[in-house]
Amino acid sequence: MIVTSNTVAAATRIDQLGQYMHEHVLSPSGTCVCPRLGSCRQSALGGQGRAPRPDAAFAAGQLSHVGHHYDLMLDLVPMRTLVIAMETGRARESVTLKERHAEVMKSASLAFTARNPHMRGVTSALRLAVGRDPGADRDGEHLRFESTGTRVHLFDAYAMANMRLCSAVVSGTSRSLGNATMSRNCSPHMAATIKVLEPTLCIVQGVPVYTALTALMSRRRQIAPHLEQARIAGIDTLVAAFTHPSAMRKADHWGRLTSAPYLYETVVPTLRTAYRWLRER
Repeated sequence: MIVTSNTVAAATRIDQLGQYMHEHVLSPSGTCVCPRLGSCRQSALGGQGRAPRPDAAFAAGQLSHVGHHYDLMLDLVPMRTLVIAMETGRARESVTLKERHAEVMKSASLAFTARNPHMRGVTSALRLAVGRDPGADRDGEHLRFESTGTRVHLFDAYAMANMRLCSAVVSGTSRSLGNATMSRNCSPHMAATIKVLEPTLCIVQGVPVYTALTALMSRRRQIAPHLEQARIAGIDTLVAAFTHPSAMRKADHWGRLTSAPYLYETVVPTLRTAYRWLRER
C-alpha cells in the first residue's frame, strides 16, 4: 500500500479553520467572541432565574486538533478521518489550534499504556481507519511515506473536534456539567469545521455526541450497524457512532486492549467495514 499525504492541502484547511475560529469563537488575542457564550455559560453556571452552581467551572474557547498530514491518501484514495467527542473536560481556557495540536502530539510521544483511556481508544480507532488491527506496538502507530522514507504518527494524520468548544465541569474535576444548550449553540461551529475539513470518515465518541450531531445530518443511509453515510454541511461522509472509549459501564468501555469486548465486537467490525467501503467506492 502506498501512503502519501498532501501537506499543502492540510495547511490550507488549518488556515481556513483558524480564520473561522478567529472570527466566530476565539480571537487572535485569546478572547472568546462566540455570540452564544453568555447563553452557554448561564446554562452551566446558573443565574438570571436559574439556580447558581457555585461548584461549577466554565472554560471557554477550546479549539480543535488538525494533523499536519490530515489529508492522508492510501493508494491515492483520500482517507480524511475526523474524531468527534463532546468536550475536553478541562478548565484551561483559550486553547488555540496550534496548542491543541501540541497537546495531541505530546500524547503521541507516550507509550500506548501511558495514554488516558480516551486517547487509547483514539489510537485503536485510527489504526483500524488505515486498515490495521488494534495493538499497543509503536510501529503500528506510524505511517511510512514511501517517497521520502519518513515516518509519521497517526495522531498527526487525523483531526479531532469537540461538539462543545467550551467545557463546564465540577470545579477541580473533569466531571462534565455540559448540557444540550451548549451542544445546540455550538452546532454551527461543528458544521463549519466539517465544511472546512471535508472528512471522509467521522468517528463519533459517545451517544450524546451522536445525538447532537444528527441535528446536522441529512441524506442518511445505513451501511452497517453503527455505520451510515450522511451529508453534513454539504459534505458526504461516513459516520461511525460508538460509545465513549472511557464510558463508565464496562460493557461500553473500549479504551484498552484487554477485556474490552466492545472494541472487538463493535468498533473493529464497524471500522473495517468503513475502511473497505472507502477503498472500494
